[in-house]
Amino acid sequence: MRALAVVRAGEPVDVLRLESRPVPTPEAGQALIRVKATPIHASDLHVLRGRYGFSPEFPVVGGHMECVGRIDALGPATEGLRAGERVVVAAVPAVPGPPVAGTWQEYLVADTRRLLPA
Repeated sequence: MRALAVVRAGEPVDVLRLESRPVPTPEAGQALIRVKATPIHASDLHVLRGRYGFSPEFPVVGGHMECVGRIDALGPATEGLRAGERVVVAAVPAVPGPPVAGTWQEYLVADTRRLLPA
């Protein structure tokens, strides 16, 4: 799959690279999402430039807020959702579990508690 990776902090034109990466595999309580659309937030650009409240460990796939896509696969024993369902993956602070990260790629794995029907 294709992913837009950030190799170091700096101006987007200097630090973004289109890479080929393996499609991730969902675990229990997770879904594999085929990303259809994802925004570029001002905060994403600040992270790229190293001017945000945190700095990721580089290299990293960009995007950390949300995206919309369809469920491609579910992890083992994951219930309540189905493959093909359209969802929004949301970075909702009140939801326990790992944050949303790496939305600038064709597929991503997300905790199902962060999925909203779209």
